[in-house]
Amino acid sequence: MKKYLVLAIILGLFATPLLAQTSDMPTPWGSMNMMQHKQDHQKQFMMKQGYEGKDQYMGFPFWMAEELELTDTQIDKIDDYQDDSRKLSISLNADIDKLQIDEENAMQDENYKQARNIVDQIFLKKATLAKERITLKEKITSVLTEDQIAKIKSLHKTKFQNPPAKHPEWHK
Repeated sequence: MKKYLVLAIILGLFATPLLAQTSDMPTPWGSMNMMQHKQDHQKQFMMKQGYEGKDQYMGFPFWMAEELELTDTQIDKIDDYQDDSRKLSISLNADIDKLQIDEENAMQDENYKQARNIVDQIFLKKATLAKERITLKEKITSVLTEDQIAKIKSLHKTKFQNPPAKHPEWHK
């Protein structure tokens, strides 16, 4: 009996540091809740340094404003379109989050018919969100002249044409 007690104490001493190490490690996507994943995704991919220090989230790359020779009117229209689109996107994403909670509750209650209906509603909202992104791009393009559209396409090609240089240590 004493052997088992000593063995359990030793095992506990070794397991404690291992558990402490795993709490410092980043969580994998699967164990991260939906809101954390969405916030991280927005921070990484949508935030861009904007025109005159403004933070712009979706749609137009304001860092190209000077090169495209945008007028103040064009900038204001694009900014308004983006603001309206962001408001709608926030509202739709909030609705999706609420519906996902309802879906989880329906699944826990084993109400599969209601869960299916909720899933249909979620994907309708997601489709509306995807269509809003297209509409935003269409509105922004309608504000630009043909020369500005051609310039923006060439700037995107030159920016994304050359892959980033690899670290010298990676070639070894």
